[in-house]
Amino acid sequence: MTRSDTFRIIGGSLKNRPLKSPKGEQTRPTLAVMRKAVFDILHNRIEGACFLDLYAGTGAIGLEALSRGAFHATFVETNRLALHCIEENFRNLKVESQCTLIGYDCFLALKKLVKENQHFDIAYADPPYAAASRLNLLQEILTFFDNHPLLNNEGTLFLEEAAPPTLKPETIPLTHLQHVDTRSFSRSALHQFRMSGYTAKS
Repeated sequence: MTRSDTFRIIGGSLKNRPLKSPKGEQTRPTLAVMRKAVFDILHNRIEGACFLDLYAGTGAIGLEALSRGAFHATFVETNRLALHCIEENFRNLKVESQCTLIGYDCFLALKKLVKENQHFDIAYADPPYAAASRLNLLQEILTFFDNHPLLNNEGTLFLEEAAPPTLKPETIPLTHLQHVDTRSFSRSALHQFRMSGYTAKS
């Protein structure tokens, strides 16, 4: 896959449609090869799913989910330029009715979603690599999901960070999330977790 694939949908009903991205280095779209790997993993679970895209950037991963059959996607992002690009991508792809955009800090958004009794089948978190390492964000996100029934039973959580990975899932006490695997892609690493034990109630 080429670098240009990072800025377009790579599969599903919206395949090859371009994505608008802010100029500069403030956002870092998920690599196309990683998106392909994610949706290869999810190929029999994405249809009709509710998808949560944290630190959404351009919205590429959530929009890819919609292209491949997800029912609805919720996007969380705080960067003003990125928010404008996400909204423009919604309009250009004509998927506004399937999208919710939350312009909050990740943890404020997660608390809001818990309070609203929202539930998801799949969640993807891709915080800025430097901040994730410095602030231990991945462990905080993992612990939050383990302690709150945001993910439906058998739901999947993906955490992305720079490679080589620094998150050590085996050292984190988890009750409901089970570590499935960790894969590396060039300069990025992807952790996959599966939820068990929580039964979401509407």
